[in-house]
Amino acid sequence: MPINDWQFWVVTIIAIGALWMLKRVLMPKKKGTKATLTMGGKPVPRRKSKSDDCG
Repeated sequence: MPINDWQFWVVTIIAIGALWMLKRVLMPKKKGTKATLTMGGKPVPRRKSKSDDCG
């Protein structure tokens, strides 16, 4: 590996930049807001219990 060659470092920097751009395209930021559960227009309080699952 020619680590003393300037062309090696230019290509390495370009490859790292391309991988960073590819990561940004394939893994977009999570955008969104949490929705609140309502029944009849009134928010439902969340229970904090050990049996929080449906099963």
